[in-house]
Amino acid sequence: MRLLSVALVGAALATGFAAPAQAAGIAQATGSTQAAGVPSCVDTYVYREYTGKRNSLNEVMVKTTARVTNNCKDSVSVKVAWSWARDSNCRRITSGRKVYESIVATQDRKPYQKTKSC
Repeated sequence: MRLLSVALVGAALATGFAAPAQAAGIAQATGSTQAAGVPSCVDTYVYREYTGKRNSLNEVMVKTTARVTNNCKDSVSVKVAWSWARDSNCRRITSGRKVYESIVATQDRKPYQKTKSC
């Protein structure tokens, strides 16, 4: 019984105290991604940053941003597909430009799905 309670306390410490230390505004990059359906000259870089806020269930909220860069010689039309919200509007990006799309969700969710042509 004592071993079980020590394990539960350890789990509570790991989950309860890890989030507030990270909630200090530290940005985490999740990397560049390339999705099917968009030209290879269109790059998407997804990064996450802690908002320092919590929702009504006391879960840490994280802002996920997708930066879409058009490295093509022509304009392209793209939209960002999110897992936990509606997809972004179709955006036309001229050559050499970037657009940003963001969503706020709890830290355990990975809301970015892919970048799609439209």
